[in-house]
Amino acid sequence: MSRPSQLRLSFDATDAACLATMLWDAAPRTCAAVLDLLPVRGPVHQAIYSGSESVLRLPQLVKLDKEHATSAVRRGDLAFTWLAAGSSYGVVEDFAELCWFYDHDARPSMWEGPVEVNVFARIVEPADAFYAMCRRLRREGVKPLMVEALA
Repeated sequence: MSRPSQLRLSFDATDAACLATMLWDAAPRTCAAVLDLLPVRGPVHQAIYSGSESVLRLPQLVKLDKEHATSAVRRGDLAFTWLAAGSSYGVVEDFAELCWFYDHDARPSMWEGPVEVNVFARIVEPADAFYAMCRRLRREGVKPLMVEALA
C-alpha cells in the first residue's frame, strides 16, 4: 500500500487552498498519525502568541513524542503539536492541533515562550490565496477548513 505524498488544505466556499508535501523521511510517525485522522474539517483561527500562524484544533486528542520538532519554523511549514492541561497559561484541557506558518515572522509560542512543533509537511509554493486567507483570520475571525490526503 502506497503512502499519500500530499495533503490538501482548503477553506470552505473559497478558492483559498494549497497542497502540502508530506515529509515521510523526516517525520514518519507524525505523518502516519495525522493521516489516521484525515479527512478533518474544523474552524481555523489565528494563533495569538505566534505571529503568522494558523491553527486547526483536532477533534481527537493524539499525543505524539517530538519528531522533527522545532520552534524555528519557516513560512510554509505544516506541523502537529499537543499540549497537556496546565502545561501553559490558559491551557485548561489536553488538546492537539495542526498548525502552519504563512509568513516569515512566525514562531510557535505560548505565553511563556516558544513551543516546539513536529514539522511533518511543507506547503507547495506559490500559495498566495491560501496565505491571504490566513492573514484575514486576524480581523475576520475563525473560518472552516478541510484537510484531506491526496494519492
